[in-house]
Amino acid sequence: MRNHSPQQSKFLTLENHFLNTFFSGLYLSAADFIAIGRENEMAIAMHSREMLIKELLNRADESGKLPSVIASLNRLIDQRIEECHRLSLAYPGARAALAKLAQKATGTKSLLARESRGNPYEH
Repeated sequence: MRNHSPQQSKFLTLENHFLNTFFSGLYLSAADFIAIGRENEMAIAMHSREMLIKELLNRADESGKLPSVIASLNRLIDQRIEECHRLSLAYPGARAALAKLAQKATGTKSLLARESRGNPYEH
């Protein structure tokens, strides 16, 4: 039995999704998460990407800014998807791989949409 176990984040699935580029189809850097925090008036301290994601999502939820943070994440993902499309035109040989990344990034947006609707079984 552990007395000092950290509290598990309610955004664990989303956090893990962003940490694994295989599933998300995109890489969001520490600077990206800090910029999204700043854009939503939340100063986030520099940590590992894992800690930044946790801090951003949990603080946004606690402060009622989660919808705004999700909208910021969606805008960034849209920019990355658009970049995949531009690159696929410039580099036809990479088109299939880039299309797969764009498809996964679109799936990430779906996961964010589910998160913004919330879990009906919580509360």
